[in-house]
Amino acid sequence: MAERSRADELRRHREAFEYAREHNLTLRDAEKAIAAERSRMARERLAAVRQCGRSAAAPLAAIGADQPPRPIPENAPWMMRD
Repeated sequence: MAERSRADELRRHREAFEYAREHNLTLRDAEKAIAAERSRMARERLAAVRQCGRSAAAPLAAIGADQPPRPIPENAPWMMRD
């Protein structure tokens, strides 16, 4: 990824500053809110693309969801003994 130019940095700072003034937030909180909003919008765009069938990406699955649970062995070495 290319480095941001000084103009890009100033543009982002101005955007965050104006957002902070509009919503009565600190600059740091405004940057967090802008990042959260952009993330939410990206997730919504991805969901829309997946709904129309244009995406080659598979839907997200929970870790280990594709593997059925195995029975616990009766003589596993980690089990406590009497």
